[in-house]
Amino acid sequence: MMGCLVLYHRTITSLTKIMILRAMFHEEDFEIHVVEAATVIMYLWNVDKESILQAALIFETENINTGFGFGDCKMDALDEARMILSQSTKLSTTSWAAAK
Repeated sequence: MMGCLVLYHRTITSLTKIMILRAMFHEEDFEIHVVEAATVIMYLWNVDKESILQAALIFETENINTGFGFGDCKMDALDEARMILSQSTKLSTTSWAAAK
C-alpha cells in the first residue's frame, strides 16, 4: 500500500518541512517532492496507516495544512490527499491542486 502526505504552509520553508518529514520517517521507504514554494509531497511505501495519520494530526495541530491519502499507486494516494487538503485549505484554484 502507498501512503501520501501533502504539506502546505506559506511561511515555513520547503527545506524545513522536508527535514521534519525525514526525521519522522527516517526508517521508512519514502520519496519527497517540492511542488511549489509552499508545498511538499511525501510518498511512503508499506507504512502503517496509523503512522501517517499520527503525522497528519501533528502537522495540523501545528497549523500546517496537511492532506493525507492511501492507495494502490502514487496517483490514487495523491488524489485522496489533494481532496483532503483542498477541503481544509480551499486551495483548489492553485495549479497543483487542480491538476489531474
